[in-house]
Amino acid sequence: MLGRLNPVLLSVLMAALLIQGCAADHLTIAPLPELSEIGERLEMNGTTDAKGTIAVFLLLSGPGLDKRGVCLENLNLPAGHGYFTSAYVNPDGTWRYIWDTRYLAGRLIPGTYTVYVVNLPLSLPHSGAVSFAKTNVTFTRMSDPGLGTDVIPLCLAGISGAGLILVRRNKR
Repeated sequence: MLGRLNPVLLSVLMAALLIQGCAADHLTIAPLPELSEIGERLEMNGTTDAKGTIAVFLLLSGPGLDKRGVCLENLNLPAGHGYFTSAYVNPDGTWRYIWDTRYLAGRLIPGTYTVYVVNLPLSLPHSGAVSFAKTNVTFTRMSDPGLGTDVIPLCLAGISGAGLILVRRNKR
């Protein structure tokens, strides 16, 4: 497969990976909040001290997920196969990612998950050239919204309307 790649593109890609891989980046990550219900929004943020970095890459591991880690938006896609969650790095080295767990492909189950931030788009386990940081996030079951008292009149109106329609149809 490497023989099919444009040699110039391949050399640029390898040089970029070598430059990034040689730098000993220091990465940090912190979730807000650390304990969440499935379906809530979490903020992941952190820092990198690598100069000129435009993005960091996030992946998730935990109960029922691929051991190599998965994308945060699609829990069915293993990281390292061209699928990554990325976060823009500001000029001051800070980054932020809002993870809305209501909108996921795949399914979270209650439990503790590990979120990784890495400097290169590679899957787990990491080699020595990849800088990373990790943090744990614990998800509880999504709360049951139940039926509020404001829903009861609406249900009664729907039942009454359906009854009227049935009565009219029977008279015809």
